[in-house]
Order: sequence, then C-alpha cells, then structure tokens
Amino acid sequence: MEILKKIFGNNTHIKVILLYYSNGGYFNNITGLAKILDKSHVTVRKVVSDLLEAGILSEMDIGKSRVIKVNENNPYTEALFKFINSMHSIKEGKSIGEIIEQRTETKASKFKYR
Repeated sequence: MEILKKIFGNNTHIKVILLYYSNGGYFNNITGLAKILDKSHVTVRKVVSDLLEAGILSEMDIGKSRVIKVNENNPYTEALFKFINSMHSIKEGKSIGEIIEQRTETKASKFKYR
C-alpha cells in the first residue's frame, strides 16, 4: 500500500512484510524472496534476519531447504497485520466506528470457536 510506504518509507522491510501480508503462506528461501523483490541476496538476508529476530518471520527446515514463513503466533505480527487491515479499511472509506466494530467482531469470533 502506498500510504504505508509514505508513513514508514519505501524500504525492503515494508516490502517483505506486505508481501507476506498479501500472499500469506511460505516463501521457499531468501533467494526466492530476492528474485520476487528484485533486491540483492545480501539485502534480503539482512531484512529477513531482522524480521526473524523481531519474531515476525520464522524458518523451517524442509529437507535441504529453509522455508521462511510468517510467525502467526507472535503478538507483533498480529498487531502489524491488524494495522495493515485498518489501513485497508480506511482506504475503503470505512469510518473509525466501522473499523472498531469489525475488529470487535473478529475478536469475538476467535474466542467463540476455541
């Protein structure tokens, strides 16, 4: 989202976070991320290292490959993705009341099925 880039700057950290937010799931490795982002392997490795240290991303070993994925159990990831959701809602023209109501409904449904 352009507004996030304006708020936080147009850097690789934001691009990686938005890539995972938009596509979810897993990315094979740093080389694959570097190709998608059109950035150097060294740059992407540094960003991934930072996000791993913050707990936003996690790694899994699958055979000889290291798969990088979103760490959905991290409170920072949850807060970050909620923020991005709120930014989408504002872009769609929702009022702050509607955003809060949607967030409240989401929380209620999470606890309803546990």
